[in-house]
Formats: sequence, structure tokens, C-alpha cells
Amino acid sequence: MKTFKLYSLSLLEGKDGNVHQKLVPIEDGLIINMENQDKLWYIEAVVSGDYFSYFNSVKENQGHVLVDVVITSKGNHPAAMITNVHTITKLSNESISVLLEAKLALKKDDIIEDVLKELVQEGYSQEELLREFKNKMDNLATHPESALGTIYRSVQASGLYNLK
Repeated sequence: MKTFKLYSLSLLEGKDGNVHQKLVPIEDGLIINMENQDKLWYIEAVVSGDYFSYFNSVKENQGHVLVDVVITSKGNHPAAMITNVHTITKLSNESISVLLEAKLALKKDDIIEDVLKELVQEGYSQEELLREFKNKMDNLATHPESALGTIYRSVQASGLYNLK
């Protein structure tokens, strides 16, 4: 089992045929790689109590939420995960602690491939392509827009998850 600091949490929501990222400001959080055969992760985020109704609705409807998380520091690459709400705890300071059970929806190699495809589609070639690829990978704070849409549609099409 490995534990990491949760740096950021974004909800990935499908609207009008596109995927929109909604950053959820976190007060504190951690993410645990259980390193088990089910490849489970747990994400605990302390967020504003304003998110209680959203997460409670997901939990009551046994829904799933596609999220993008960054661990440890801003410089790390994001990880897209499919989650379900395990527990919600109201805290004394009008915040809530949300515990999400998660599985990776996209691996780092997939991100690299998507960034490269996007650059090739934009018409970059040779030295220009290498320079732009390195720049994008160094500054990757979120998945490319095309990757988010692909992730969302594949998770939705699998029929395994009830996306909120």
C-alpha cells in the first residue's frame, strides 16, 4: 500500500457531447494505492460542505464519477479515475470528507499517445514536433481535451458504470 498527498481533484462531466472539467477546491486530501489484485485506489478529499448534495446524490443513486486527480505536486501528470462514493463525513468546520473508491481509467502511456496524436493533427513535424511535445508533457496539468472525451465515452459505453 502506498499513500500520496492529493494535490488536486477535478470532476469530469459529460454535457452537450463534450466533457467539462470542474475543479473541486480541496482543503486537504490523500490518495492510497491499495496495490491489490483489484487495482483499487482510495481518494479522501476534504472539500466545502457545498458539495455535500452532489456527492450524496451520487452515493444514493449508486452512481459513478469520472475524476482527474494530481498527486503530490502540481508538476505531476494527472490520472483519470472512475470512482464511486464510499462515505461522506460532515466535519465540524462546515466541510465534508469524501471517500472515493477508484480505479484508473487512463494510464500515463495513453496520455503520451494522446498528446502526440494531438500535435501531429495540429501539423507539427520533426524538430517543431519534438519541441512542442516536450513542452506539452512538461506542462501537462490536465489531459488533452480529446483524451477526456474518449475516456468519458468509453466508460459510458462499457455499461459497467452509472455516470453522474
